[in-house]
Amino acid sequence: MENLLTSLRHSLPGVVFVPGDDQYAESTSSYFSAQECDIKPACIVRPQNASEVATIVSRLVGAIESEGTDFLKFAIRSGGHAAFAGSANVTNGVTVDLRALDTIEVNQSLMTVTVGSGVSWGEVYRTLEPLGLGISGGRHSQVGVGGLTLGGGLSHFSGQVGLVCDNVLEYEVVLASGEIIHATENDSEYRDLFRALRGASNNFGIVTSFTFRIFPQGRVWGGTLIHPLETKERQLSAFHDFCANPSFDPNASLIQSFGFSADRGTGCVNGVVYTKPESEKDVINPFINIEPTYVNTLREMSITELTKEQDAFNENGLCQVVASTTFYLDLALLQRTIAAWEASIDSIRGYSGIVWSLSLQPIVPKVIALSPFLQTAIPTLSDPPRTIVIAQLTGTWKNTEDTPARYDPEGIFQKCVPSGFKLY
Repeated sequence: MENLLTSLRHSLPGVVFVPGDDQYAESTSSYFSAQECDIKPACIVRPQNASEVATIVSRLVGAIESEGTDFLKFAIRSGGHAAFAGSANVTNGVTVDLRALDTIEVNQSLMTVTVGSGVSWGEVYRTLEPLGLGISGGRHSQVGVGGLTLGGGLSHFSGQVGLVCDNVLEYEVVLASGEIIHATENDSEYRDLFRALRGASNNFGIVTSFTFRIFPQGRVWGGTLIHPLETKERQLSAFHDFCANPSFDPNASLIQSFGFSADRGTGCVNGVVYTKPESEKDVINPFINIEPTYVNTLREMSITELTKEQDAFNENGLCQVVASTTFYLDLALLQRTIAAWEASIDSIRGYSGIVWSLSLQPIVPKVIALSPFLQTAIPTLSDPPRTIVIAQLTGTWKNTEDTPARYDPEGIFQKCVPSGFKLY
């Protein structure tokens, strides 16, 4: 490892950081989840451009070829928002922190924007909004462009333009050879790579920038509704009707969540967005009309304001466990899923400061019709397509000493997760 560090420092002075350096401490402490912050790489490299990424890749590949595949592990970081340990960091290896790749270049005549892989979606929105432009991007401002895009990416605009990855026109990629290439759908040499990067994460190279399609966009109507858990049957009925509507309004999006907090009790939370500044839409009214209501923040606002508000439900630096399952829309199945979540509360109730929530995210047929990625990524897609529901169970807690579930050596959280959910 020392020879590799020497080689990297010689090739890229001022880019390599080790334990004891301020930049190392900043990087390791700035991940979304405590699990990622706990990981300590041998070094962190922070390239400033694609050329420096190419140099890093060449040095890493050379070291692996010289010493063997077990000699070195490395990880790639964009925003660092994925929760599970090792998603964007690596113990005793090399973490390539892309956050200095932070350029945003708007081409209004072509209606495109080229964005560096280290940029957050909040930064993209703050750049585009003064120009009256929008983009299919993250629903939280702190999420990184790189991770969300390479993972597919649901958006408030998915009903109008498909997933985030469906709106990429070009990837700038550093291959394992160290070569920098530009992959587009019409380029015969890299067409397969272009298609693979839609939802395939970073396993085919390091993407250093993305060129996205953009569109005219003004302010939106949206916010948060919070109700008592006792309204769950009406919540699920409204959710089902929203998703099953054959005349689904492409401007509407929804995330419905049910939560238990050791400090605050239970509740139902609806994140409702309409991508035009119009209130009292029929598609939103069923959720507004549910009473009693604890909180209603629905109002006209910018996407920047909206995503910052939604950040409040995703506090940084917490220990976190995530499980998920996916199924076709069915009211009885929704009811059984919520019942299973409720039944699991007693098994985690004793953990100090825990929040135990279940979120439902729909992918309606209109979104599938707009998404080449979804049409090819789901081998059992029904014909005609039916609404898909992603159910995500999340447990968060503050103190890493509160519970051994930090690493779950005894399978504690596995026992708490309802049957059918995959634990990450």
